[in-house]
Amino acid sequence: MEIIQILGYNASLAGLLGVVIGLVTQVIKNWRRKSCEGLSLWWITLAGYSYFSWLMYGFFRQDIFLTIPQSLGTLCMIIILGQFWIYRKK
Repeated sequence: MEIIQILGYNASLAGLLGVVIGLVTQVIKNWRRKSCEGLSLWWITLAGYSYFSWLMYGFFRQDIFLTIPQSLGTLCMIIILGQFWIYRKK
């Protein structure tokens, strides 16, 4: 196995752990308390744009090491943005 593949697997694992531990936990926390209090809408939007940009880059480069973790990150950010909409104060 080449070093570039080992680094790719390691980067993908780190990205997946960040999404699963960080973002999925945040989605669940928001859902349980029915609020996005304490989160910055601008930061979530910017982070979502970043995930989506890296997803598109990985997709067009046909790089699975980028595509899989970034697609999950993009999905979580879309869910969190949806939670901002659902749980907004009326």
